[in-house]
Parts: sequence; structure tokens; C-alpha cells
Amino acid sequence: MKRKNGRTTGFKWLLGAIAAGFMGVATPVHAEDLFGNEAVQFPVDTTIEFEFKESHGAYRSTLGVVNLDTGEETVLFQEVKPYDGFGSEQPQPSSPGQNNIGTAIDFLGTVDGGAVENRLSEYTFKANTRYAFYLESVSPTGQTRRSVRSTTNLAAAFNGSLDGGTNEEITGVRIAWDDTGLPQPGKDEDFDDFVIEAGGFPPVPCPPIR
Repeated sequence: MKRKNGRTTGFKWLLGAIAAGFMGVATPVHAEDLFGNEAVQFPVDTTIEFEFKESHGAYRSTLGVVNLDTGEETVLFQEVKPYDGFGSEQPQPSSPGQNNIGTAIDFLGTVDGGAVENRLSEYTFKANTRYAFYLESVSPTGQTRRSVRSTTNLAAAFNGSLDGGTNEEITGVRIAWDDTGLPQPGKDEDFDDFVIEAGGFPPVPCPPIR
């Protein structure tokens, strides 16, 4: 868990809901929190940790947070190569249009395989500010570029709860992406092109200032 005072306990995945300017006392997550396709917004400054799980497909992708009021973008995870076996002669089993999460099918990208360098990332969402996530993808030749946002359920699927712990194989909220997530004829729905998880455990209140 990461808190405003910088202490870290445990290993990963934590939601820290941090009340700013109220005698240093943290406030739990409120019912008015938004974390889904409509937007991401919190009533207090809130730091969330993210974990990259895996990617699929031959495109090289970058995932980040965009402030919907200012347009400012911050990268959370970036593929340094399109998939683990890129540049090798290893054959890549392909299965476009199907959900291949948890398998090596369709150009698997992982941290262990070197497609993404950082497994964890975090971001502090400012109070009462609207955000979304974005995914940018570039084809191997560089000729095709796509950019989609989590504000459409054609691009991003949210599953889970920020303070819900681990439910089956998902910790916190899983955000699974389809990088063709724009209305178009023949659009597939393989929400496995980029997969991250957010949060996972309830925030622990900070001790009051003495």
C-alpha cells in the first residue's frame, strides 16, 4: 500500500485514497468514485498502483492516463517491442479475434519476455478531475496507428473492484483492451490486446497528525 507519507507495505496493487487538506486524515473510497468507461474521478487525491499483466497482437502499444480537462497524457506502460519473440525466428501462433488471455497464442507480450520493462506503475488522480485511460498502437511497419480511450466500452472492459481484493485470477480491477475499439465494420472483440490490473485492497487510514 502506498500512502501520502510515502510508506509502502506489501508488494503491489494498492489503492490509496488520500484526503488532502483535512488535518492529514485519509478518507476511505466514497460511493461517488468513478472508475469505468464513463470516466475516472475521485473526490480526493487518490494514488492507484497498476500492474501490467500481458499483451497480445503484433502491434506495439503504449498505455497511459489522460486528463480529460487539459488533455495532458502520462504513460503508465510502454512496449519496447511488439511481443516477446519479436526479432527472433520463433513462429508466432496467431488467433486474431479471439480472447487469448492466459495463453501464449497471438503474439504474447510480457515483462519476463521483455516486451514491457516495468511490471508496476502508479498514478495520482487529482481530486474532482476527470480522467480516462488511452491505448495507442502502431503496426509493425509503422503504417497503421490506432488510438482509443477507455471512455468507450468498444475499447476497454472493466472487471472487478478497486478495493475488492483478489477474485479468482483478478486482483482489483482488470482493464482489458481491444485496440480496434472504434465503431467499424468487421470489428473484432478480442479484449486481450493490452491487459492491466488496478488497485486491489482497501485503503488504510493514515494516523491523525498530533
